[in-house]
Amino acid sequence: MPDIEIENIDIILKNINSGIKGKKLYPVGHPAIAASMTKAYQTLSELLKTNNKIFVGMAKDVMVFEEIPLMDAEKNLGELIHQINQREIEGIIFEKGLIQKEFFSFIDVLSEENALKGKELQNMLASKNILHITVKSISKRNILEVYNDAVNIVKETMNEIRMGKVPQSKEIIRLTDEMTELVLTNRDAMMGLTMIKNYDNYLFNHSVNVSILSIALAQSMNYPKADIHTVGIGGMLHDVGKTGVAEDIIRKPAGLSGEEWETVKQHPVLGSKITEKMDGLARLVGRIVYEHHIRYDHSGYPHTESTLHPLGMIVTIADAYDALTTLRVYQRPYHPVEAVKVMNNLSGKHFDPNTLKTFMSMLGFYPIGTVVRLSTNNIGIVTKLNPANNLSPTVKIVFGEDGKQMDKPYEIDLSKASGTPAIVASIDPLTKGFDIGQFFEEEAKTLTL
Repeated sequence: MPDIEIENIDIILKNINSGIKGKKLYPVGHPAIAASMTKAYQTLSELLKTNNKIFVGMAKDVMVFEEIPLMDAEKNLGELIHQINQREIEGIIFEKGLIQKEFFSFIDVLSEENALKGKELQNMLASKNILHITVKSISKRNILEVYNDAVNIVKETMNEIRMGKVPQSKEIIRLTDEMTELVLTNRDAMMGLTMIKNYDNYLFNHSVNVSILSIALAQSMNYPKADIHTVGIGGMLHDVGKTGVAEDIIRKPAGLSGEEWETVKQHPVLGSKITEKMDGLARLVGRIVYEHHIRYDHSGYPHTESTLHPLGMIVTIADAYDALTTLRVYQRPYHPVEAVKVMNNLSGKHFDPNTLKTFMSMLGFYPIGTVVRLSTNNIGIVTKLNPANNLSPTVKIVFGEDGKQMDKPYEIDLSKASGTPAIVASIDPLTKGFDIGQFFEEEAKTLTL
């Protein structure tokens, strides 16, 4: 991200503060208010030409602009800080594409005496068509609870379909919104959750994992927020058509007969028809579901000669990666580094080369969840990526130099200092009897929204 000058930060925040304050002192339309808001918007728009998003928020009672702490903010930004605290806002995210009308409407909302919070505040922004500003509210819920809620709603949706009902889409949309914001603000932690592989609930966990991976990839490709949301829903619902396939076929440990395989191959068509009946979903969701098993070279199923939709190709890649890294009745799980190699060999055949290239770049050389051996003989798990040097991520050490599991694991950023140990190899966690999914479940319990 390009460096942001302090002068521009001051212009934006001081003029937002003046605009909010002015609305309490002057009548609507007063030139003093308009001048402040216009100046703030113009400066912010210039920054958004070179940044996809700008984060303004509070961290331990200190205002931050992106990652820059503003230690003396209370002196000059008292009104803005008051409104943020009153509404229990943790952060405000301004996104590329922001127009002046949205910005002015947002300042109006911040200036109102009726201090809406949480979901009510989000609904207010949506009602005013504010699409390029997102408010992240303070919450005591941890990200594992959001993940589990998403798994449960997929399970409920599929159960409703099996009972012959057309499922409601409201909760699917809400949880996709929530997961999108979490990927936006804490991608590494959300990517860690995709390592949760529940064998008994495979179909439900897999659906949520594919949604998270699809959201992250769409954001990496700089898709607009509406498309990111759509691909997230498409990922979550991509396998709903399997409700039309007998469970004994879905869970069959041996190879499928020709007739059984033909039945399984109908699930994208069935799933597409189901989503088209659900209220409130974009029609594009149905197309994503329909195309998720059609390969880049148009092999796969169902057969089509039509051009594939780019969002569908995103879900195809996310689906394959999560499936490869999951234990199945017919397949041992690939560890992340192996899975990426397998997929790279299929670039241009199964997968769109440009989309796959972005996916691989997003995952890094050692994707989150990779178990690695360091030059010190310690063994750890990759928990955070370092975009500037993907060979040196942050690793949580779980086994000491003596090979014994540690009572108190600790994190080490391999990019920080000279003399820091280096990764010498990725290893199979099964050789250490280590449950990666359980590890990330425990990590997620400490991360609140």
